[in-house]
Amino acid sequence: MTPRLKNLRVAFGQVFAYPSYIALAGVLAILVFLLAVWFPNLGLITQVFSDSNVPLAATLGIALSLLGGIGTNFSLLAAGYTVAIAVLFGLTTAMIAYLVKQRRMAAAGQSIAIGSGAAVSGVLGVGCTACGSLILGVVLPSLGAAGALAALPLNGEEFGILSVALLFVSLLLVSKNITESIACPLAQTRNAQQL
Repeated sequence: MTPRLKNLRVAFGQVFAYPSYIALAGVLAILVFLLAVWFPNLGLITQVFSDSNVPLAATLGIALSLLGGIGTNFSLLAAGYTVAIAVLFGLTTAMIAYLVKQRRMAAAGQSIAIGSGAAVSGVLGVGCTACGSLILGVVLPSLGAAGALAALPLNGEEFGILSVALLFVSLLLVSKNITESIACPLAQTRNAQQL
């Protein structure tokens, strides 16, 4: 096993031994997934939820039925990296939260910066085949670069793949920092005093 994967395994064992971090990762992953799938229909969802004449059961039924968009609006590749981005975002954010709590913010700055950068890249990559990337679909046409996405071999889905890669690298870097803080005797003493 490579040292990076060993660090990841050790960090997962350390962080996700606490149910609160499991819950945080799960909730964030679900929220990111819902945002990605519902975003193409955000106008409809807003209208349905803001209309007081629509019964709650019908409102929830519409919202749940729109989750089927992952199979219809997204290509297989886009659906795959959308799920991967959501899961990696949840895991990375939970691990950064653990690291911040353990290191008391000052020493965790680099990990926060890396994780935040990866999270932003994750947002750039999320989007369905029909409407493209969420952010890039809005920004690039205003810059006159909409045709640039069409010129790419995967029609812009490269940004989703890049987002998954960046989130995974950030997860590896955060896990390395967590593993190092476990190995450091001073950090272990501080952690024991906090518990």
